[in-house]
Amino acid sequence: MKKIVLNIIIILFYGCSSSYGDENEKKIEKQIPVRTKVLMPKKYVKEIKGTGKIKSAQQANLMFEVPGKIVSVNCKIGDYLEKGDIIASLKNDVYKAKFQLAENALNKANRDLKNIERLFKSNAVSEDEYLNAKLGQNNAKSNFITAKYAFESTDLIAPFSGTVTHINLQIGELFSPAPVPLPPVIISKMDDLQLEANISSKEIMSFKNGQKATIKYPESNTNIELSGVISEVGYVPLTMSNSYKINIDIQNPNEKLRLGMMMNFSVEVSEADSVYMISNRFILKEKNNQFIWSISNDKPKKVYVKISELINDKMIVVGDLYPGIEIITDGLRRVEKESKLRVIE
Repeated sequence: MKKIVLNIIIILFYGCSSSYGDENEKKIEKQIPVRTKVLMPKKYVKEIKGTGKIKSAQQANLMFEVPGKIVSVNCKIGDYLEKGDIIASLKNDVYKAKFQLAENALNKANRDLKNIERLFKSNAVSEDEYLNAKLGQNNAKSNFITAKYAFESTDLIAPFSGTVTHINLQIGELFSPAPVPLPPVIISKMDDLQLEANISSKEIMSFKNGQKATIKYPESNTNIELSGVISEVGYVPLTMSNSYKINIDIQNPNEKLRLGMMMNFSVEVSEADSVYMISNRFILKEKNNQFIWSISNDKPKKVYVKISELINDKMIVVGDLYPGIEIITDGLRRVEKESKLRVIE
């Protein structure tokens, strides 16, 4: 009899223990496991990055303005020229003779006009004769200016001090002025370089003259940085494009830079001392609103936010946020208003 009673007690004990375990398990199952992070405001500097091409701030494409035979070439690529240096010369015998003839003709026309003018004042010649003499003097002056310009154009002169970055002239070659894809001579100021870049219409409003830029070589294994300042911001889009041109003056150019090289740049266009930045996957939608889940005392709370700016996979948001707010980062799609939460590592 005692054995039967003992067996009944044991059965009842295990039954109660099992029931208590099931209830406790159900209670745990009702708690939604989530992960969280503490959100703190941070300083944010907005950078716009791009790629541009090196060019000279001052560059001249040169060629002879008259035809002729090249008799001297006085420089080569890489040579530095002072303003006024003779780059090359054409044979000028014919041009010199025409210039001297025009000069003599102008001197004679000036003397004739002076004599006719004196006779005209004394009524010794008619007004028509005086006007013809004056017209002859004007024609002689025009011919002189043309001949002088042609004679002087037989020397190709450096218009400013700079480096010869291209030259394609050969002694003995006949030169004739004509449109060509590449001019015979290019002089560039290599100590005054710029980076020219095209900026989209969406970003151009963020740029202004005087902003500082950082310029880097495209190669990842090069740590050299150059500093620059924006000197020109375009107002008119480029032809057949929705982009605008900007120029960045390079403050510390070095001998490694070459015209036409592609360089990366970044410009800090705005700065904010205190913003909240979160991953876009933490933001949920509710009709026309967007919100994030915060947690306090293991209870969820909707915090409605507005997206201020998108930066890669993160967003700057504004809303009822405060330093140290704890937001849900994982498990948030299972959360509802009355959910019970359990924070896990």
